[in-house]
Amino acid sequence: MIITLKEVKDYARIDIDEDDSLLETLIVAAEEYLKNATGKEYPETDEDGNKLNYGLEKIYLQLLIAYWYEKRAPVGGVGEDFSYMTKSLMLQLQNK
Repeated sequence: MIITLKEVKDYARIDIDEDDSLLETLIVAAEEYLKNATGKEYPETDEDGNKLNYGLEKIYLQLLIAYWYEKRAPVGGVGEDFSYMTKSLMLQLQNK
């Protein structure tokens, strides 16, 4: 895992535990989305066993998960501000 439930809840300022299952599903989906979009794997440690830090990836995941959580509706479009910001982050992550 790149990001934890606690990190997501802290970022999105979610104080309740009732949506933990939903948030865990969104975390799995967002990490899978990131892997598919970048074509990269995100191991927890490097070849020497050192823990890797995915700062930019965490920011992207927090934005994406918070957006999905707040905008959970059966139909709807993506806001322009969200699209621009996340496209810029994704380009950086793809070229990292």
